[in-house]
Amino acid sequence: MASSTRQSLAAAKEALTPLLAKADLKFAEEIFAVGAAIAESSQLRSILSDPSAEAKAKSGALTAVFGKSISALALEFIGSLVELRWSTGQDLVAAFEQLAVFTVAAIAAKGKGLASVESELFAFKLAVESDQELQFALGNRAASDEAKLALTDALINGKTSPEGAVLIRRAVTGARRRRVAVVLEQFGKQVSAYAERLVATVTVAAPVSAKQLERLEAALANTYGHSLKLNVEIDESILGGIKVQVAGEILDGSLSSRLQQAKLQLA
Repeated sequence: MASSTRQSLAAAKEALTPLLAKADLKFAEEIFAVGAAIAESSQLRSILSDPSAEAKAKSGALTAVFGKSISALALEFIGSLVELRWSTGQDLVAAFEQLAVFTVAAIAAKGKGLASVESELFAFKLAVESDQELQFALGNRAASDEAKLALTDALINGKTSPEGAVLIRRAVTGARRRRVAVVLEQFGKQVSAYAERLVATVTVAAPVSAKQLERLEAALANTYGHSLKLNVEIDESILGGIKVQVAGEILDGSLSSRLQQAKLQLA
């Protein structure tokens, strides 16, 4: 990410923060929807991300396209967003998505439901990754968004919070050439970032006790100097031990890994 985009994203979050006190999920959905529309239109993306374009021209384009479909509050915020300097049009699209997730996370945090949203995103990601037919159905470019959402709603009906449902549905419809599981993981990390926590993916061969997870979480928090959210995956192929992925590092203490290392030493 270029420095101009990083600075603009920080400025956008600063501008968004005072609005979060009265923001609702409809507001977050509006940010998602505008970002998706910009992603689909190269012409609109070019106008709104052009640093040489006049603010009046950008504002006029936003009003013409979205003035009747989104709230005045969302239109005002989006107007301030496109006035910032973005390195590319894709950076602007990514910013819309990240700011929408940021808004949903803030709403969940107000309701003490941030941890639940993290768990819901991870659970749906696991469900997608473990079912090839589901992966195909959600990633099929020939299928309509309506069909994908109908399938998604049937899967999450009554099992997620309203905030979790918004993010899961948007991960499905806004994937754009990305795998749905990748988008879900990205959203999960962004929600954890709002909570100022790292995400550690813990892979074990069999279920472990809550006390063991607490000890692991404490040890990792001490190592990284940061609180963590543990996502636990069961993978019998590692045979035993534990594998942890956190902050771009892989701590592999699995039995399968140790056996492989032993084979290499004997070779």
